[in-house]
Amino acid sequence: MKSDRVRSVECGVRNERRCRAFFSLSLLPILSVLLFSLPAGAELIDRVVASVNNDVITWSELNQAVGFNAALGGGGGGELRAQTLEGLINRRLLVQEARRLKFVEISEQDVDAETNKLRERLGSEKAFTDLLGKLDMTGGQLRRMLAERLLVERHVEKKVGLFIRVTRDEAEAYFNRNPGRFRGKRFSEVQKAITAGLQEQQLDQQMTKYLAELRSKADVRMAPE
Repeated sequence: MKSDRVRSVECGVRNERRCRAFFSLSLLPILSVLLFSLPAGAELIDRVVASVNNDVITWSELNQAVGFNAALGGGGGGELRAQTLEGLINRRLLVQEARRLKFVEISEQDVDAETNKLRERLGSEKAFTDLLGKLDMTGGQLRRMLAERLLVERHVEKKVGLFIRVTRDEAEAYFNRNPGRFRGKRFSEVQKAITAGLQEQQLDQQMTKYLAELRSKADVRMAPE
């Protein structure tokens, strides 16, 4: 069951959490590669903003994701950046779990199709190229991002979506409890819309539980501001 809600994993599930100390001995070799040995006053190439089970998320990766979400209608500002970072952490958790369980696989043809969908959404090849330039993103980086998003979507469909069920009685009970929302409508006219809405609610609840379970077992660390 594909939905915008599945894709909104990319914007994050807002859970309060305490930021823990980030730097650990295991990350020092990675940081030395990312930060390089630069003289005083030299430009910073990249830095780590978070890690998920020692799988790092870099500052440049976060910037690309923020720009991508903003370009596709995600708004802007500090709130979008915070939501996007949360979404990247969630995506790493789900990608790691998807690769561990191996419920689904993503082919090169699948990624080609996602790339073409993005081209169509942007409206032209020039707009597509301009977006990559604006994000300072290579075609390979875009393909990797789209592949991970698609892997997460399909994994969630298999792991969570297949178990979402809304009966006719549940939909009709919702209809009867909310007469003001459906004034002048018969249940048969709005049954599909009600069912879809209740399915979205169930999926949201199950995803919140699923991500909380994954986080409880994971080592998620945030770099200090």
